[in-house]
Amino acid sequence: MKKLTLQAITALAIVALSAIQSLANVVGYVNRTFLPGDNLFANPLVASPNNNLATIIPTAPEGATVSLWNPGTLSFDTTSTFEWNYETYTLAWSANFLLNPGTGARLNTPSSFVNTFVGEARSHNGGSVADPLTLPPPYAGPNGIFLLGDKAPVASSGNDIFLNILGRNPNVGEQVITLTTTSTYLGAGAWDVLPTMAVSDAVFLNVEPVPEPSVAALGMLGLAALRFARRRA
Repeated sequence: MKKLTLQAITALAIVALSAIQSLANVVGYVNRTFLPGDNLFANPLVASPNNNLATIIPTAPEGATVSLWNPGTLSFDTTSTFEWNYETYTLAWSANFLLNPGTGARLNTPSSFVNTFVGEARSHNGGSVADPLTLPPPYAGPNGIFLLGDKAPVASSGNDIFLNILGRNPNVGEQVITLTTTSTYLGAGAWDVLPTMAVSDAVFLNVEPVPEPSVAALGMLGLAALRFARRRA
């Protein structure tokens, strides 16, 4: 009987990640094709020795750029270009910033190329892989439009995109935005356009958490309850 090689085992581990039972430190690879023009992506694996741009995408067509999204300004304001470096006499990224799993970015390339991400697979919360995959803590932060990916190398669609990235179901009116489609959540599991997300994809999440009741609102609720109780007495 032919034995599986280590490469075959790790490749199967990535493909069948959702079926892995109690595994940690699962190492494998993800092949990603970047098409000419803009691509939204996220690093799907924890690389070694780091998750810097030069480590996870060591080579690209000359002139390719990677840009980071700033939710405060609603713009891409940090960019690295793959260009000729006159100190090392090689093509290299002009800025070697960090891209941990879950951080979204935009890659623009003049021509198509395939990048192989290599590293350790993590769960949705960034922890070790387990069955079932662990969701992150429910997001309760500020409103905004955030460019994010899944920390785990899995594909998802619909509500699972919010669950895997933000640890909760979407609120009515929240959106998943790609370069070509805007999907708005209608409630009860329904979307106007079903959003999908492949391994290593990033999407914009238009997030509007349900606000906690204010002190004034709680006071009004208490007053209404008191009046109701008096009417029943």
